[in-house]
Amino acid sequence: MYLRKTLSNFTKKYNVLYLNFIQQQQNIHSYYVDKNYIPSLILTNKSQYSNVSQRSSDSPLKCWNCNFVYKSDLFCSKCKVLQEPPENLTYFDIIGIAKSYDINISEIQKKYKELQKVLHPDKFSTKSEKEKQLSETLSTLVNEAYSTLLHPLKRGLYMLKLNDIMISEGTNNVDKEFLFEIMEKNEEVEDAANNEEKIKKLIQENESILNGLTMEITDAFKQENIKKAESLLIRMKYYDSISNKLKKLRYDLGIIE
Repeated sequence: MYLRKTLSNFTKKYNVLYLNFIQQQQNIHSYYVDKNYIPSLILTNKSQYSNVSQRSSDSPLKCWNCNFVYKSDLFCSKCKVLQEPPENLTYFDIIGIAKSYDINISEIQKKYKELQKVLHPDKFSTKSEKEKQLSETLSTLVNEAYSTLLHPLKRGLYMLKLNDIMISEGTNNVDKEFLFEIMEKNEEVEDAANNEEKIKKLIQENESILNGLTMEITDAFKQENIKKAESLLIRMKYYDSISNKLKKLRYDLGIIE
């Protein structure tokens, strides 16, 4: 009886010690992988890429170089080689920010610079051809994501695209009163072609209208009113076109702000 009790106590104690040992090894391995292999920037965006991977596939990803199973990081946690991006990445996932029309410009600029430091092709000049190609692909994606999300109109149109809505170039989904307003604005721009003061005034007025539309579009997306956002973005396209004409006139006249 005594021997059985002693053996039982020993077994329990051994099991506890063994489990503690396994846990310590897992913690050490986790620390080693996170702190020594994966760049801090990738750790910042890790949850974004992991979520995308789970949506696109339930099977574990394997490194193309060493066949090690990893969890959607841009770099293999074993051999550090750059990996192919997960499927179905949005521009928001790529930059590493929440999917929202209302973005923080400073935040996106900071993340863009950090990503380019890690992924720029110059960093991979001595690497394998596969890594060179991947760095070029990813760097291009980062540039596309940044230029799209930074611009209010492009960002809005992209968010519509994520909702399976495309605005065609020759859309007629605007009322006649608005079209008449745009015609008048274009005439004002043409009349101001050689007048520096008029051009400056029109630029200020147009920027004010665009800022107002940006605020309205922000509210529409927050309320998940996609139809309203679409209508406002159609208007923004017209005013953005006027903005481009005014910028060209300013450039042609050598106007410096």
